[in-house]
This record gives sequence, structure tokens and C-alpha cells, in this order.
Amino acid sequence: MDWGSSVILPGLVNAHTHLELTRLHKQLTGAGCFTEWLSQVVRRRRDWTRKEYADSARQGADMALASGTTLVGDVSASGLTRKALESGKLRKVVFEEALALAPEGVDTALAALDARILKAETAPLSTGGVSPHAPYSVSPQLYRGIARIARQRAIPLATHLAETRAELEFLQSGTGEFRDFLARLGVLPPGWTPPSLAPVAYLDSLGVLEQSPLLIHCNYLDPDSIARILGRRCSVAYCPRSHAYFGHDAHPVRQLLNAGVNVALGTDSLASNDSLSMLDEVRFLSRERKDLKGDEIFRMATLNGASALGFGGVLGRLRRGYWADMTVLSLPENTSSKYLISQILEGAGECIGTVVQGEIAWRK
Repeated sequence: MDWGSSVILPGLVNAHTHLELTRLHKQLTGAGCFTEWLSQVVRRRRDWTRKEYADSARQGADMALASGTTLVGDVSASGLTRKALESGKLRKVVFEEALALAPEGVDTALAALDARILKAETAPLSTGGVSPHAPYSVSPQLYRGIARIARQRAIPLATHLAETRAELEFLQSGTGEFRDFLARLGVLPPGWTPPSLAPVAYLDSLGVLEQSPLLIHCNYLDPDSIARILGRRCSVAYCPRSHAYFGHDAHPVRQLLNAGVNVALGTDSLASNDSLSMLDEVRFLSRERKDLKGDEIFRMATLNGASALGFGGVLGRLRRGYWADMTVLSLPENTSSKYLISQILEGAGECIGTVVQGEIAWRK
């Protein structure tokens, strides 16, 4: 192929998104309170049909491909995404989500999750995983059960963790906006008591971190949490623009990288972002975080993302023996190769081709 004046990159990896929420773009109001935003998500999708979920996921997958993404880590609450995308050209790991805070809901949730995994058809570009939603929505028993499924079936596990200060308060003392939110929904079990632990230490106490899961967000971490993440060989999915949307404190990405933790990048969903483009994501991150080097940012969006999703050693590099997933960006004729990364991060380059498994999956 003659792509003209262009640069070929390892395929961009979106380590965390919710493709089935694509149709929520610009449908939600405000980001001042996380639980209010979460309430809107629940209300908006309550009456969606199976077709609406599937169409939304396919629309998101098309957007990802058209912006140079070759691999996504997608979390599906509906259980419909993997089927909807099985014939698509985007490589994906679809994490089937489960939640139940009441102990009596564990067996039902585990049975439903196992059925979804067994029902999923094998497709060349699709891999399955499991995702206990978050510590404020998943009981200890359910976390342990899902970790057991991941271990027995040898599939990856991902979970939202340490996303808000309110989550930390809820786990430490059982108070705050999450208690009010769960009580309003009627899902807070009678007599529920908090573990009185930080989120990472809590999951470690349950044995969940022994699976080396992908930990999504990790916006609020102390030194002990970072040490546990490193010691358990967990990866972290950092979503810069979603992080900014909610107005969180500065993300501890620098501390995580300095410690040697594998940090990948994600867009999260269009319910809290303006695009599913990883190019938009890395350019935003480059502008906002001057403590990160350009090559670190590109590594998080390629090699680190591949490793976080279980494709270490086969994706994320242009090298003999690696799979042919590539992103092609057009560049002005006079672009200097000496400062290529910095120029791309500053805005040079438009995606004109996405190659997955050696096939052109999308071309402008």
C-alpha cells in the first residue's frame, strides 16, 4: 500500500470504554456529583431495547476504528456487546459486567454471568472477560466468586476502583453520597458495614488482586495502594478526559509510572467524553500533563494497553513476530521525522487507515 506522506504506528489501544453507552453522547447534564451522573445513566438506558444496545455498541466500534483504534477493552452491562460486534473488524476484549451488593443476590449474579460467558461465540477478533463493577456495587462474596470464574476459565478480570473520594469515604466509614445513592435505589443491604479499608487494600483482602486484574481509573491512591498494585502485577487504565470531566484531583499517573506500574489509557464512554479517539486522548494528556514525556504517552496508548488487555508480546510494537495491527496517519510533506512524536501530540496527523490483523479495517 502507498499511503503517501504518512506515518505508520503500532495500533492504538483503548484500554477502557463502554461502547454500548455511545448513544448517551451529550445526553447527560452536569458532572458536579458522580452519583447524580450515575443515576442519569441508569434512568436513560432503563428502557433501551436489545437493538438499541447493539446499535449503540456498533456505532462506538465504528467510531473507534475510524480514529485509528485497533483494540479496545470494553465493559458490557447488557451482555449484548460481544454478539453485536462479533462480525466487526475491531479487535476487542469484552468484559461481562456483574453487580449485586446484597449477599443473597450472589448466586443469581454468578449464574447469569457464567451463562453469558458460555453463550458467547468464539470470534477471531473477540476475547471475553469478567468485570465486577465496583466496590460500592459488588459484595465481597460476589467479588470472590467472579475472581474464581476468571481463574477457572483463565480469562481476564477488570473492575472500576478508587474512582471518587466518595467511594473512599463509603468503604472507610459507610457514609456519604454513595450510602444515600444506594439507599435511594433500595439496594443497600440491611446492616451493611464498611470494610474500613482503602479500595485497593479491600480488594487485596478479598484475594481479587491475585488475578492481576485491570484496575479502572484509580484516581485516588496512597503509597500503600500503589505498592500493592505493583506487587500484584495489576495494570491501571487511566482515562484522562473522563477524569477531567468529573473534576477529579490530579491523577497519580506519574507516581504509578515511577513505581513501575503498567499504566494504559482509555476514553471511558461517550457519557463522559467527547470522542472515542485515542489520538484526541493522547493530545489532551500531552497538553494537560507536562510531567509526562511524549514517548511515555504513546507507550501507554499502545504497548501498555496491549499488555493490560492480555496481548503483551504480540501487540503494541511494529516488530517481526508481532501481529499486524497498525494505525496510519497522514502528515504534511515537510514533517520532520526527528520530532515526530511531539508533532503528532501537538496535532499533526489525521487518521487515514486502520489495519487489524493485516487487513485494512477502515480507510478514509
